[in-house]
Amino acid sequence: MRWVDQAVWKLKDRKAQILLPSVLLAPIFILVIYLLFEMAKVSMTKVRQQFALDNAAYSQVSAASTYLNAVAMVNGPLPYRVMAYYKDTKVNPKQTAQQAGKQPISVFELFYHGGGVLALGPDYDTGINPPPPAESNDWGFQYDSNNQEYSRGDWTKEQPRAPSDDDYVPVMSNSLVNDYYFPALRYGVEVIKNYLTTYATTGDIYASQSYVYKEVSKNAVMFREAYYLNTNDCKKSDCARQSAAQLRRYLTLSTDPFEINKLRFYASDSGMSGEHGGAYNIDFAASEILPNGKKLFQFAYLDPSSRSRLRALGRGVTLKQSFKLPKNYFNINLEQKYKPYVRNTVVLSCPRTSNNCVWPNPLPKYSVTLDP
Repeated sequence: MRWVDQAVWKLKDRKAQILLPSVLLAPIFILVIYLLFEMAKVSMTKVRQQFALDNAAYSQVSAASTYLNAVAMVNGPLPYRVMAYYKDTKVNPKQTAQQAGKQPISVFELFYHGGGVLALGPDYDTGINPPPPAESNDWGFQYDSNNQEYSRGDWTKEQPRAPSDDDYVPVMSNSLVNDYYFPALRYGVEVIKNYLTTYATTGDIYASQSYVYKEVSKNAVMFREAYYLNTNDCKKSDCARQSAAQLRRYLTLSTDPFEINKLRFYASDSGMSGEHGGAYNIDFAASEILPNGKKLFQFAYLDPSSRSRLRALGRGVTLKQSFKLPKNYFNINLEQKYKPYVRNTVVLSCPRTSNNCVWPNPLPKYSVTLDP
């Protein structure tokens, strides 16, 4: 039985002791490779879905941030910078005012002290200030609080009250034009024209921004489009329905334009010899000079429901999106067992506890952050 003895000897040989376990472990190694491959597929799928959710949320809410910042800009900084061009154009006091020790003032102040334009702080005596530092979280835009001719107190509220369309609203200071030379032909006509053009243009910008935001936020279209472009497992018309429904309710951010119809300017009544005869009215009805009978835009403000949505967005809105896993080699239904999903929290905020930086005291500093 020599072959039996050889077999026994072979099994006792050290090489055989290594070969046998190797043969037995080979299937285990193959199984581990399959497991690693399938785990990588699951991991890659989740990473892609998480990126898609983050990208979609940031893109959609960034559109809201852009819109709110644009409205805040046209509410104060933009018209202020245009009208501040007249800060170096001086008008002189009439003779009696000179005798009272009054010094020349700028044309800008005629409008600022008359309530025609807001000014940033901190100097509210003249309303002329350098640009705020980049890190400032309060630019201090407000009307002249000392204006006794036509108070803007009802305007500087979250829910302002507009004047009647039949009432003339002065946008220049009558008392200052009474005391300073502001002749219509030399200054008045051109300045009044530029004032009307400035606010008509800001009104057009506001209308355009409102239209664009309404289109990109309708049915969370930007969110679903971005999600679709970053995944390959959903239809374009039905992508990210779960998370889109969670975000959609907060995207209806509406602002109402505050407009006036009848405006009153003033100019100096100068006689043939150049003496100052006091101020006289120059009245306009905006609906008669602007296209399509429009009124003159002054600013825009958030409606109550939008302010409520912004407070919620300031705290953060959590989005959750389920997703499909690719088929695996072992034919195990991981979706049914683990119900995979990705999530994040999107925050839209500005440096105010109320999260209202649109009106009053506009501040174009809305930003978007994403939290896990």
